[in-house]
Amino acid sequence: MSNDFSTPLNRKGTASLKWQRYDARDVIPMWVADMDLPAPAAVQEALQQAVERGALGYGEVPQGLVEVFLDWCQQQYGWQPEAEWLVWLPGVVPGFNLAVEALTDPQDQLLIQTPVYPPIRVLGKLRDRQVQDVPLRAPVPGEKQGSLEVDTLAMQLQPQTRALLLCNPQNPTGRIYSRVELEEIARLAEDKNLLVISDEIWADLLLEEGAKHLPYPALSDAAAQHSVTLMAPSKTFNVAGLSCAVAIIPNPELRVPFRKAMRGLMPDMNYLGLLAAEAAWKEGHDWLQDLKQHLNSNLDLLETWLKDPAYPRRQLIGYCRPQSTFVAWLDVSPLELDNPYQAFLDAGVALSPGEAFGDDRYLRLNFGCPAAQLLEALQRMHLVIG
Repeated sequence: MSNDFSTPLNRKGTASLKWQRYDARDVIPMWVADMDLPAPAAVQEALQQAVERGALGYGEVPQGLVEVFLDWCQQQYGWQPEAEWLVWLPGVVPGFNLAVEALTDPQDQLLIQTPVYPPIRVLGKLRDRQVQDVPLRAPVPGEKQGSLEVDTLAMQLQPQTRALLLCNPQNPTGRIYSRVELEEIARLAEDKNLLVISDEIWADLLLEEGAKHLPYPALSDAAAQHSVTLMAPSKTFNVAGLSCAVAIIPNPELRVPFRKAMRGLMPDMNYLGLLAAEAAWKEGHDWLQDLKQHLNSNLDLLETWLKDPAYPRRQLIGYCRPQSTFVAWLDVSPLELDNPYQAFLDAGVALSPGEAFGDDRYLRLNFGCPAAQLLEALQRMHLVIG
């Protein structure tokens, strides 16, 4: 690898959400999904040049950003949306909240599958919509984490359900849904007149060799016409704090009310975020390849630690290697700890509690960090597990 992912970053005292929460304690934060790794050099250079100019006023989406995003889609997914389908906005989370607000009615119901990203899980409560939860099927030996059973969705689907919230690649399990699974979802959506809101923020962080991401609207024209697909450079290039994302909405009957609902409620795009996104998608490919190699090495470290025969209690932890993301979903229930999250926090490691995702048997561990940081966190976790 030519990029440096081994040098620790000192993020204490930098207004970092991840580090500030435990700033006064000896705690390694391995929770919220941003990486303790430097953004690509091209992104840093673009931001430095902007700061040196000194003017940080209102931004407008440059044509260059549109072009590099369309090129990125072609390179990464073998599919390219139309420029007119794109609606730029400050984040994926505002995007799916806005989609629900603009494109469903208060009496409509949302369909989710837990465990799932907490802002999706609480979406109904925030937007005053009822929620139907059809949990993902737990894995069986030899199976990838988080199977999506569309037959179960179809049987349990309620008449008032209007929108299906899809998280692909899936957070927290790291599952990449197959073409077959997505086609089954598309057929169900077409048959039941469902809007599919697809959170694809992890689309480019595929760790499994040979894996390809298939955007939901790339399935077919029919799928495209009932979809809102959300993407961003934030997870991939570690620029979440710069607030830049894009909604892909092929159907003008959905896109027009979505844009209308933005007016006066959604802030303008972050000027620096626009520049960072363009630099990332234009020049970040080699950096991303090095990053994925580093993340897979960290997964190897984690798996070696979990499987160490000298420490059999570690082997009780349920785990499936994620196909994507930089988070690992760990079933710690066999350890029979009274409060697993608190136990590890007391040992100096902050993980994400599974309860926030809809399954309190689990904890989520962020391995997007230097290897030395991961190893230190695992050593502290050992004090709890024994």
